[in-house]
Amino acid sequence: MARSISASEAREVGILVQQWVNCKGYRLPHRTIREAAESIGTDSVKLHRYCINSLGMDFRAWRTSLRIEDAKKLLREEPSISAARIARIVGITDRSNFLRQFTESTGSTPEKWRREHSMK
Repeated sequence: MARSISASEAREVGILVQQWVNCKGYRLPHRTIREAAESIGTDSVKLHRYCINSLGMDFRAWRTSLRIEDAKKLLREEPSISAARIARIVGITDRSNFLRQFTESTGSTPEKWRREHSMK
């Protein structure tokens, strides 16, 4: 279990994390927690503790959830872009990995999800 993060550290890291999310830093493929932490201006231990204590999941699970939410938005708003291309856009370079992660998260394949949630 990750050691707790202080309230001031959580606020500091939370601001950096929100900026990273707003800039879609999670879209960069094959990013380790260390690389992500360096890019946002903190260290991997603080980022790990923030994810566990403030977000309730580890970095990889959280990053995957961001990618899947981004993919859902693109699937809904961009009907001409293939699901495979959307996977690459959101940072998941392996098509089968994207299909598995998307299906586990939503209970549906990307194409089925798109049909059910497309903006008409």
